[in-house]
Amino acid sequence: MTMDEIIVKEISKFCIFSFISLVIIYLSQKRYEYIGNQFDLIESNIKIKNLNGSSNKIQHTTCSLYPESLKGIFPVDVWTIPSLNHLKKEIKNLNEDGSYKPSMCIPREKLAIIIPYRDRLTNLVLLLKYLHPMLQKQQRDYRIFVIEQYGNDIFNKGRIMNIAVKEALKLDNFECFIFHDVDLIPENDKNIYECFSQPRHLCPAVDELRYNLMYYNLVGGVLALNLEQLNKTNGYSNLYWGWGAEDDDMSMRILDNGYKITRPTNKIGRYKMILHGKRTRAVNRFELLEFWKRYNEDGLSSLNQFKYDIKVNKNEYLYTNITVDIGPAVTERIDTNKVKHTKFKFF
Repeated sequence: MTMDEIIVKEISKFCIFSFISLVIIYLSQKRYEYIGNQFDLIESNIKIKNLNGSSNKIQHTTCSLYPESLKGIFPVDVWTIPSLNHLKKEIKNLNEDGSYKPSMCIPREKLAIIIPYRDRLTNLVLLLKYLHPMLQKQQRDYRIFVIEQYGNDIFNKGRIMNIAVKEALKLDNFECFIFHDVDLIPENDKNIYECFSQPRHLCPAVDELRYNLMYYNLVGGVLALNLEQLNKTNGYSNLYWGWGAEDDDMSMRILDNGYKITRPTNKIGRYKMILHGKRTRAVNRFELLEFWKRYNEDGLSSLNQFKYDIKVNKNEYLYTNITVDIGPAVTERIDTNKVKHTKFKFF
């Protein structure tokens, strides 16, 4: 065999190997997306309203699901941090309460972005820097709520997000709620911030997790729920004082109501995480998770059982600030004789 023949043979083997590898990768990715219920939204599976309130017929004046201004992946710089005053000058077209409504088309829905927050101004500024322009490109009718826990006691993310929902509904008839961690910056403007017939976990691919989904019933980070889904799940648990588990509790509420957790594909649902110190973990999170079936009595409907005081409800140009005092942290106990024991499952 001549040298040329050997080279041709080796090249052929390499090409065949490369082709088979690409096919395996492609099929693996498709299976990964199928198992994770990952798909990109299309116009045909979205119900929207026209001027007459009908939910069946799409008029040509309705805002597009994917406006032409969307470009896909965009660069995110987490090192260049503007001041709030600079950001106010840079971001145009907002109302004085951090809201925006497109003027050239009929909005698809009224959206409330809820950001639980305390002592992370750098994170908040960076998120607003990228989130406002993206939502305006998407032609969303939206208002951003920053719900801040007053004081220095242990953080209760679930409770303050429930309070934010209640306060937001006093101000407007929001149809879609997106619960958004302050440290996650979107990287793709085709990741449409919109509610769907199923709950939608918008951040399956985070850079700190190598842009892979950790487990298939994960809903932490950025989650979209419409008002019906919120009412059926009863919102978040009020009982988790400290970091972790309130999102896993929510995923079981979603699944127990017959919903599927849907997601964009990893290419679309990309986020950059701003590194930060972890909060104190919820000390009784495992017990609360094992008795998550209590959700009909623990959530939005049970907020009136807890004393809380709205310290600030103020319109800022970039957001509406709601600061709430929910009192001192306690180790919440549940009556295990009245609640079915059902362990949380990672799948």
